[in-house]
Amino acid sequence: MLQIQPPPSTHESVQQFTLMGTIDVEAIASLETLYVLPANSIVELDFALVQRVNSMGLAQILKLFEHWQKQHITISITNVNRMIGVLFKMTGLTRFLDDGQQTAAVSPAAVAKSAPIANIQSEQRADDGKLKLWVHAQNSHQMNGWYFFNTYLQRHTGRDIQLELVHGAMSEQGSKIEGMDIVFTKPFDATRLLIENQFRPLLHPINQTDEVTLLVRADDARQKISDFLCGKVITATADNFVYLLGRFLLEESGSTQWDYNFSGHDIKALQMLLKGQADLLFLSTETYRGLSSLTRNMLREIDQSETGFAFHLFCAAPHCTDVGNAVTEVLLNMGQDSQGRQVLADLGLEGWSRPKQYEVDMLAMLFNRYMADAPQDAIAVGSK
Repeated sequence: MLQIQPPPSTHESVQQFTLMGTIDVEAIASLETLYVLPANSIVELDFALVQRVNSMGLAQILKLFEHWQKQHITISITNVNRMIGVLFKMTGLTRFLDDGQQTAAVSPAAVAKSAPIANIQSEQRADDGKLKLWVHAQNSHQMNGWYFFNTYLQRHTGRDIQLELVHGAMSEQGSKIEGMDIVFTKPFDATRLLIENQFRPLLHPINQTDEVTLLVRADDARQKISDFLCGKVITATADNFVYLLGRFLLEESGSTQWDYNFSGHDIKALQMLLKGQADLLFLSTETYRGLSSLTRNMLREIDQSETGFAFHLFCAAPHCTDVGNAVTEVLLNMGQDSQGRQVLADLGLEGWSRPKQYEVDMLAMLFNRYMADAPQDAIAVGSK
């Protein structure tokens, strides 16, 4: 729960506030008290005691800053930890701050390429064949659950659906994904479909996002990211948000000069680090947490992302606006009946949520920022 001290004043021209707790959906009521500040005033927000800001919290801060901007209120922030600072830059919140705090998050060219993704109006399908559903399972334990999901979706949409289910090495069939009607896939492929093929974002799993953990060998004497500048970085592939998020974290530390290498597989990347063939490893946080205690004891965590927006995503092809709307309605109501709840349980999911536009824009920003100069042979490792 968020607390704000002292209470805001409706007449003082200069005010300072200390924010304490978590800024999330439950912080709305607390943040609303800050809407009473007088026009043309100066406000400072101290984030020293803020534990975490999630996507809903960012949305509320954005709304508040937009209101303050209209009131010509000068905004400054202090004591923001590194991850919250990263999120502020990704969401563009720094543009509202006093001139001295407006650090650019991306180059002008990257900003231009990462403009909000429009919802493209689609055409109707020319045929009445089966709906083509592509699913890239998040893990092998979901495989049976997706077949049950397909049966459930057919029953509730009244459509015949042809399921194309892939996972891991099975994703070699990925060249067909652009020809699908509805797609559920990892954030990298989903973002590519949105940008390059005009797919429309529908839903993402609740409380499940891809994050990256930056790891070094436990016996490496270097302690800070700055000690590793220009070092050799190893990760599985370039076509993954683990790489994009990791690269963003490194470059936010003050240097763009890193030697990026791609092993093709998480295990091989981990082995290369432990053998001294790399200085730093990008590994998905979920994979890192699943390592044995013996392996974890050989590693040291040096940084970790907590962005909360790199989620697997359901997307609809441009010609499937009506179908996409129908699928969205069915999925949002899955928790309302026993069969839907069982399917969600089989998939290990809590439910579904609509992505916010700024979340989709952040995916596009990172994709555009780094994929233009990514080595093509590295991208091909995981997709051919």
